[in-house]
Amino acid sequence: ELIELCHQLDMSSQVPWVILSGGVDFELFCQQVEIACQAGASGFLGGRAIWQEAMYIDDTRERVHYLSTVGADRLKRLTEIASKYAVPWYKKLGVSAHELAQTSEKWYKEY
Repeated sequence: ELIELCHQLDMSSQVPWVILSGGVDFELFCQQVEIACQAGASGFLGGRAIWQEAMYIDDTRERVHYLSTVGADRLKRLTEIASKYAVPWYKKLGVSAHELAQTSEKWYKEY
């Protein structure tokens, strides 16, 4: 059902889109990212789903260590999922990678 809803969103959107974490559990967010990317998302925007446990670590060094290890590993895992399944944002705009490389410096005036 979720993948069908994401397909509907993708078909309705004329611009690239990403899935937001909304502070859900990390494992659930990984599943959501995979489904959304398979349905046309160009990636993810994650916050608390990646680092929320760090808020409860009082010791600064332990918190930094947690973020440097667990947080970094989580970002790596999400990036691997997105790299495997996500649709490059420029494809949603009907542009090829080759055309993108030749974009004018004043692209934003035509956006």
